Amino acid sequence: MKLYVLFGQRKENYRGQYGLEALACMSEYDQDDNPNYLLDQKQKYASEFSSLTIVELSVDEVVITNILFPQKQTVAAITLKEIE
Repeated sequence: MKLYVLFGQRKENYRGQYGLEALACMSEYDQDDNPNYLLDQKQKYASEFSSLTIVELSVDEVVITNILFPQKQTVAAITLKEIE
């Protein structure tokens, strides 16, 4: 799955005053439905930030889904011997 994230570096009075910010994010499916969204957000933030960029990330959708919806999993075990 692809994610598109708008990152920005806020205008600073001194180097290191602010960290990078993730300002907006959308999946590849959202991008298909509304391709101008991140570009509009980039324009919206232009006056507050010294640098803005959209980064394409590839993430494992199954891993993200498992984080969002954790499930109890059975652990299979074989009894070797009974300890009294």
